Amino acid sequence: MLDVLFVLLLFFMMSAGAQKHETNLTTQLPGGGPGGDVPVNITIDSDGQVSVNTVPTDTPDDHELPQTIGKLKGIIAAHDKQPVVIIPTRSTRHQRVIDVLNACAAAEVKNLAFGSPGD
Repeated sequence: MLDVLFVLLLFFMMSAGAQKHETNLTTQLPGGGPGGDVPVNITIDSDGQVSVNTVPTDTPDDHELPQTIGKLKGIIAAHDKQPVVIIPTRSTRHQRVIDVLNACAAAEVKNLAFGSPGD
């Protein structure tokens, strides 16, 4: 019984040294480095109003989001890998987030992330 305990102790001591710590992982975040691109923030209010860089676009009832697609296409045309961050509020309906994701796909956004609400 004591031998098994020592083998388990040895196993756990050896496996503890092989862990990767979170500070050692490299992750590229949108606009994360010096001289990086400033991300385009798409916020979605709880009533469904979509805003691109704090400028409201489209109506909350419009599922196609043509103004949002037009703005994103203009931004993407200038810089192909422009980071875009979608920031819904906690009470945003999931369907509205899907509408914005569809608009990003229609505008051919290649660098997309989700942000957390500031509230």
